[in-house]
Amino acid sequence: MQDFRNLKVWQRAHQLALWTYRLTSNFPREETFGLRHSMRKTAVEIPAMIAEGASKGDDVETIRTLSAAVAFGSKLEYYALMAVDLDFIPKEEHDPYAAEIVEVKKMLQGFKRSLAKAG
Repeated sequence: MQDFRNLKVWQRAHQLALWTYRLTSNFPREETFGLRHSMRKTAVEIPAMIAEGASKGDDVETIRTLSAAVAFGSKLEYYALMAVDLDFIPKEEHDPYAAEIVEVKKMLQGFKRSLAKAG
């Protein structure tokens, strides 16, 4: 078991969740329980799953949990596309945000690979 706060991937995912909250703060009021809520909930699940995975004593279980975090990343990626298509997020704000989602997913995949090799 390791302290998830020391993991670079968790740190990046946490910053992504914070970015998501800021990015969605100006969504239309009617989206409070719609896309805004979905994006925030999904973004928070990524670092939460990393934290959960870090608490597992078994690499197989950790890898399974990290796989779920990757899936949440893909879901967030789609929600961001939806938000830009609905003009909730300007394209110039979406692109670096989407790039960061992809980067976090790549880091998660790398972390999974390193655990699989070690196990």
